[in-house]
Amino acid sequence: MRRGLSFTIPNQYGHFLQDILTPIPIDQYQWKVIDEESYVVKDEQLDWLLFPKSTIINGRQLNERITQHEHYLIFVDIKAFHSNMSSEIVTYEDFLQSTCEFVLLLIDSQYVTIYCKDHEMLNSLYENAFLHEFEEIAYITSHNDSMTRLSCW
Repeated sequence: MRRGLSFTIPNQYGHFLQDILTPIPIDQYQWKVIDEESYVVKDEQLDWLLFPKSTIINGRQLNERITQHEHYLIFVDIKAFHSNMSSEIVTYEDFLQSTCEFVLLLIDSQYVTIYCKDHEMLNSLYENAFLHEFEEIAYITSHNDSMTRLSCW
């Protein structure tokens, strides 16, 4: 059974969160951003943190942050919920039992891992990664999932 998706993105400035999240109806979710380290790029320099602290934002706010300026992603831990935020999600089993619908983790500026409960959306994310020419695209299954924690740290 498919759990998610992994791929790599270029280690450079861009709008990669916007690109990755294209198939997701961002406005339909509340987004929990945890221990993230990524920067808004201004005048070809890292300027300020994309998300200054761990926070919960609505889809409109997330969309504004990822579309207004280029950014440089280092570590990203974003989780999407339709309604109430459930307790801490540490493992894949926690994810399954929670109200969380989508997890996006990015490590070391390049390595993206996505977990998604909606299989149609997961297929759309796979196709989207292919269209954006991301590399090393692969489905995560129960047989090849090496993540022990759903965290970028």
